[in-house]
Amino acid sequence: MPISTFSVLAGDAPRYIRAYSLSLGFTGFTAICCTLYLLTIISENRKRAMDLSEHSGKSQEEKAKLGDLNPDYRYML
Repeated sequence: MPISTFSVLAGDAPRYIRAYSLSLGFTGFTAICCTLYLLTIISENRKRAMDLSEHSGKSQEEKAKLGDLNPDYRYML
């Protein structure tokens, strides 16, 4: 169910302050979440580059079965 149905009300015309506030709020929240995700990816890739993973001493066959836990795998945005 779209939130715009309940935020853009005819009684708020012509300025629609509630709708614009919700839009800006969700945009800000999304920007914060994306920034936190980017920082997490950078941190995890640095750990993998320094070979601090508990899976780093395994054979290639064992690493292949790990999927994205493979220490050779790098996260991308």
